[in-house]
Amino acid sequence: MLSLLHRHIFKEIIIATALAMSLFVFVLLVGNALKDVAELVVAGKLDFWVFIKVLGLLIPYVASFALPLGILTGTLVALGRLSSQREIIAMKSAGMSLYQIAAPVFLIAFIGMLAAVLVNQHYAPKSRVERKALLAEALTDNPIGFIEERRFIHEFPGYVIYMGGRDGSTLKDFWIWELDEGKRVKMFLRAEEGEMNYNEGNKELILTLKDGTAEQRDPKDPESFSDNVSDSLFFGEFPIALELEQLFGGERLQNTRIKEMTFAQLMDRRSEELAREKSKNEPISKERLDLQVHVQKNFALAFSVFSLAVFGVPLAIQAGRKETYANLGIALIIAISYYFLTIMFSWLEGSPGLRPDLLIWVPNLIFQATGFWMLHRFSRY
Repeated sequence: MLSLLHRHIFKEIIIATALAMSLFVFVLLVGNALKDVAELVVAGKLDFWVFIKVLGLLIPYVASFALPLGILTGTLVALGRLSSQREIIAMKSAGMSLYQIAAPVFLIAFIGMLAAVLVNQHYAPKSRVERKALLAEALTDNPIGFIEERRFIHEFPGYVIYMGGRDGSTLKDFWIWELDEGKRVKMFLRAEEGEMNYNEGNKELILTLKDGTAEQRDPKDPESFSDNVSDSLFFGEFPIALELEQLFGGERLQNTRIKEMTFAQLMDRRSEELAREKSKNEPISKERLDLQVHVQKNFALAFSVFSLAVFGVPLAIQAGRKETYANLGIALIIAISYYFLTIMFSWLEGSPGLRPDLLIWVPNLIFQATGFWMLHRFSRY
C-alpha cells in the first residue's frame, strides 16, 4: 500500500513540476529573447532560423532558474491539492508519516538538483559561448543588414546613426552624431554614401564614410553654437569602428568571461591564479575571488532546487490550497524572497575578508533549516 501511495504522490509531483517548469521556461525564454534579439529579427537584421537557434541555446540558461521555480511550484500545487482533498490526512491515517509522504518530493528534488549542477556548471556556459558565436557568424554573413535605413540607430555605444537608403551594397545619405560620456554631441558627420565591413580581428563593424563633412564641437561646451566653437572639414573617406559589446543584449563578442566558462575551465583558471599568488606570496586576488564566488553561486543555485522543495512541502500541506494560481503566487513570493537574500549576500563580494564565496550559501541554509523545522513541527500533529 505504501508503494502504491508513493507512486501516486510521485505522479502528482512529476506532472505538476513538468507543467510549472514548462511555464517558467517559456516566460523566461520569451523575456530574454525580447531583450536580446527579437528586435533584430523584426528589423530584418537576423535570419528567422538563426533566431530559432538562439532560442534553443537560451534554454540551458533559463533552465537554471526554471528548475528551482518549477519544482517548488509543482510541490505546492500537487501537495496543496492532496491536502485540500484530505488525501494527506488519509495517508497519515494509514500509518504514513509526514516524512514518508514527502519522500517522493525529496527524491525528485535531489534528481533536479543534480541536473541543475550539470546545467549551471557545464551546459549553460557552453550555450552562452555558442550563442555568441552564432550571433557573430550572422553578423559576418550580413554586416550591412545591421544598419537599418530611415531609422535613428542607438544600439552602438557612443553613436547615433541615421541612414537614408541603400543602393545594393552601397549605403546612402549618412547622418552620424558621435557622443561624449554625457550623451552630448561632440562631432557631427554627414556623408553622401558609405560601406560596411566586418573586422574579424577586433570583432568590430567598420563603417567607411565617403565624400562628406565633419563638424567638430568644442569639447568643453559641445552644446554651444556660437561662432568659432566648431571646426568643419571635408573628407574623402572617414572610417568609424563600431563596437559590438552592447549590440546583442550586452554580450561581448570578444574574450571569454567568467560566466561563459565551464566548471573545468574555472578550476584551471583558479589553479593558475593560486600558483601565481604562491609564487609572489600574495593574498587572494580579486580574480580568484570572483572565480570562487561564481563557482559557489552555480552550486548554490543548483542546491536551491532541494532547499526550496524542502521549504515548500510543509507549507503546501499546511496551507492546503488546491487553486493553481494561488500556489503559483505563493511560489513566486518564496522564490523572490530567496533571490532577494542571494542578492543581499552578493553585495559583499567586494569584501574578501567576509568570504563572500561561502556566504552565498546562507539563503540555502536558512530556507532548508526553516523547511525541516516546519516539517518536524507539523509531523507531530
